[in-house]
Amino acid sequence: MTEHTAQAVRSSAPGAPLWQALDLRLFTWVGGGHAARPRTLALACVLGRWSWVPLLTLMAAVALRGGAAGMWVLGQCLAVATLVQLASKRLARRWCAQRPFMRGLSPNHLRHSVRGGFPSTHATVMGAVLGFMAWHLPATDPVLAGMALTVAATGWARVYAGAHFPLDVLAGLVFGGLSGGLLAAAWAV
Repeated sequence: MTEHTAQAVRSSAPGAPLWQALDLRLFTWVGGGHAARPRTLALACVLGRWSWVPLLTLMAAVALRGGAAGMWVLGQCLAVATLVQLASKRLARRWCAQRPFMRGLSPNHLRHSVRGGFPSTHATVMGAVLGFMAWHLPATDPVLAGMALTVAATGWARVYAGAHFPLDVLAGLVFGGLSGGLLAAAWAV
C-alpha cells in the first residue's frame, strides 16, 4: 500500500459508511494502485480490455454445438446482455460513484472515461451471460467453468487496473447474474 492509498484509507474511514470503508480496504488489498507490478498490470490491462473475446468465443461454442437451438440461445443471451448493459450504464449515470483513479488511488491504467463506476458494466454484462448460460448448461459443462473463470479474471483485472472498486464488480456480478438467470427462466416459460 502506497502512502497516498494509506492516507485515503485513514481519511475516509471516520465519516464514510461502513461499506465504503470496506470497499476501500478491499481495493488496497486487491488493486494495483500506484505500486502496481508491471507484469501483473500488463496482464490486468489485457484482461480488463479484451476478456469479452474468450467469453464470446465460449458463447459461440455453445451455439455451434447446439445447432439451431444453440443459435437461438446465443441470440437470447446477447439480447439479455444488451438489456443489462443499458440498465447498468443508466444506474452508473444515476449514482455517479467515483472510480479509484478518480479518487487518486490509482493511475487510470485502462484510460477509462470518468463516468460513474457503480455497478461495473463489464461485471454486469458478464454476470448476465454467466447467469443466462447457467440456466441452459449443465453445471459440469467445462464451457460454463471457462465462462466463470473469464468473469472472475475480468473482475480482478478491472480492480487491479484501478477502473473499479471491488464492490462495484461484486454488485455488477450479482445484478447481472440474477438478471441473466431470471430472464433465462422467464424466456423458458
